Amino acid sequence: MICPNCGKAIKVEAITQQRGRGFSAQIQCPHCLVWLGRTPWLLKVKMVSFYLLLLSGITVWLWPNTRHLGIPVVILVLITLLMSHLMDQLKVTERPSKVDDSEQRRKYR
Repeated sequence: MICPNCGKAIKVEAITQQRGRGFSAQIQCPHCLVWLGRTPWLLKVKMVSFYLLLLSGITVWLWPNTRHLGIPVVILVLITLLMSHLMDQLKVTERPSKVDDSEQRRKYR
């Protein structure tokens, strides 16, 4: 995974902080301490379209008389799965609070 905030690679072993469970789980980048997450509704669309693709593909394969309606359904569900997979990226959910260092900056100007 690559952090969208700092652009550094995140190894799975380096992840120490996690909050939430399931579709709303978030992780903390070990480099910049930003909380990252995914869109829960997009993950649900991705999962539902995967299982619909599997079910409709098996149906079309086993019952050839359903191919005239089943093949367009398989194609539309496959397009939905691929689009939701491409759109499913890590996003920044919470940035760490910035430290007010204006006094320090004023001192050295």
